Amino acid sequence: MKNYNVTDIKNLVDTAKTALVVSPQLNVDSIGAALGLALALKKRGIETKVYCPQKTDQNYSKLSGLELLSDVISSSDLVVSLDYPLDQIEQVSYNDDGGRLNLVVKTKANAPKVESNKIIINNDGSNADVCFMLGDEAALGNNSAITAKGNWIFVSPTQASKAWAKASLIDPDAPFSEIFTFLLPMIGLELDIDSGKNLLIGLRVATQSFSVNVSPESFEAGAVCLRATQPETPSTPAINQMPIENVEKSGGMPLGTNKPNPTPTL
Repeated sequence: MKNYNVTDIKNLVDTAKTALVVSPQLNVDSIGAALGLALALKKRGIETKVYCPQKTDQNYSKLSGLELLSDVISSSDLVVSLDYPLDQIEQVSYNDDGGRLNLVVKTKANAPKVESNKIIINNDGSNADVCFMLGDEAALGNNSAITAKGNWIFVSPTQASKAWAKASLIDPDAPFSEIFTFLLPMIGLELDIDSGKNLLIGLRVATQSFSVNVSPESFEAGAVCLRATQPETPSTPAINQMPIENVEKSGGMPLGTNKPNPTPTL
């Protein structure tokens, strides 16, 4: 069993009510891991969305939670940023111009003019309480700017350092599905039938059915996922736990009588 340092990750998840999971690359390993994580977060009561810039096809049809996945990232939050010295701004206000919203930025006396090319408008999609990035955000293209805001957790099988990440987990010896198989229980998330199935599918594809790029931990992760996918078998209640009126019907011990035991005949 791998033992990651997950203190910072767990602290971020413990306080979250909403989450965003981003998979910059479309492959079964990363999408299986992203959906496995998302389902575990939702079971914890955390509202979760998953974003990948590419659409899935039939190769992903066996994964659970596909309804959480979108190839569009959007938010109701509009962020207007000015590439302008903050100490030169005197006041920011707004007014209603016949139903049209005007944002008014008043600069200090003798301050330079705010040029239009210094105004940046963003529909920020990373306004969730906690955000997971599964791999390098560069594959998102223009949407890679979402990492500029939010509590991001960077998870990758490739060694890298991200200044925007509040927490990171790097394991160069494991695919995403293996990493998350061990990570979920460590941060208090349940690996159930659906999330276990997704991670097992991703793990099998990433290792070509455990034939390449495997370690002892890969097989251990597979066993953990396989156990999670098994439905619970209801246990048979012990005799002494059954209501006395049901014992006879169950074929259990016969009901006692007040008659003495018969004397055996020699």
